[in-house]
Amino acid sequence: MIGVFGGSFDPIHFGHIEPLTELSEIFDFSEIRLIPTHQSPINKLFSASADHRYRMAAIIASSGSNNFVSDDVELRKEGISYTYETIKIIKKETNKEDLCLILGLDVFLNIETWYNYLEILKEVNIIVINRPDSDVKKIENMNFEILDRITSNKIDFLKNEKKQIFFYQMSSINISSTKIRDMIRKGKNPVGLIPGSIMSYIKRNKLYMEKI
Repeated sequence: MIGVFGGSFDPIHFGHIEPLTELSEIFDFSEIRLIPTHQSPINKLFSASADHRYRMAAIIASSGSNNFVSDDVELRKEGISYTYETIKIIKKETNKEDLCLILGLDVFLNIETWYNYLEILKEVNIIVINRPDSDVKKIENMNFEILDRITSNKIDFLKNEKKQIFFYQMSSINISSTKIRDMIRKGKNPVGLIPGSIMSYIKRNKLYMEKI
């Protein structure tokens, strides 16, 4: 099974890396694809260019300690990044049907606003990672198609022909890219929040620093 994890990665940090590493071991992913968003459907602005954000993901994927793959599928496609279209492209390029979309709970709670979200439910399994300050009770008000696919049984999740949604509980890692950018902008070193290789890249390319 191939894991698919998209995000702004502005910058990528341990709040992304550690949960994915844990999930890869538990669910035996053949690989997890890190996919930087090219252009957000909700007009979210990025501080670093798409190219820089992809290169930072590539640095993490180049580590021998994980099975991550940096994927520029949304950068190559250009335009607005829609998850449904990204999934279709990955399936075609890899010739693999067994994909698993990995989402933070905060992101998952907005899935009903996504382009073709009902089709996404039919195309991939989904693992939802709990996030700090997310209201789990909101799930109760979601579409029946979503509620009907939720399982707490790992074997059922992996073997069922019908695509499933699995909620994975892990100790919350309260790290945000916004916090990291603010620290760098103020001249502080976000030790313990991002790998040293990413901080070195940020310094070399003068990302997130005050414009003089």
